[in-house]
Parts: sequence; structure tokens; C-alpha cells
Amino acid sequence: MDYAGTRELVRLRYELRRLLAERPASADADARAVIRRIEDLVALDADEAAVVVPELARWQVSFAVAL
Repeated sequence: MDYAGTRELVRLRYELRRLLAERPASADADARAVIRRIEDLVALDADEAAVVVPELARWQVSFAVAL
């Protein structure tokens, strides 16, 4: 993954933490969108995906997101 992709991944993780902490009314829908974006971002990098997929599963449980 290149620098821009890594930076975007860090930003998206921060966004998930913010959504979980603040829990706005649209938190679940917003989390779904962020999780999909992360999945798209790591789809082309098998090494990164191996690390991120378990993390995404934890986020889905935290938000009770059924994808």
C-alpha cells in the first residue's frame, strides 16, 4: 500500500473511533460506509487485508453492523 493509501486508512480508523465515541444518530450507517471504504482500500493488498479484516470484524460487532 502506498503512502496515500496508508494515510487514508489511518483517517478512516480515526473516523470509526469518533463515530463509536460520539454515537450520532447516523453512526451505524456512517460506520457501514467507512467499513466498506476500508474494505475497498485494502482489497488490492493481501498483506494489509490480512491485518485489517479481523479489525473490521471487531468494528462491525462494536456497531452491531450487519453487512
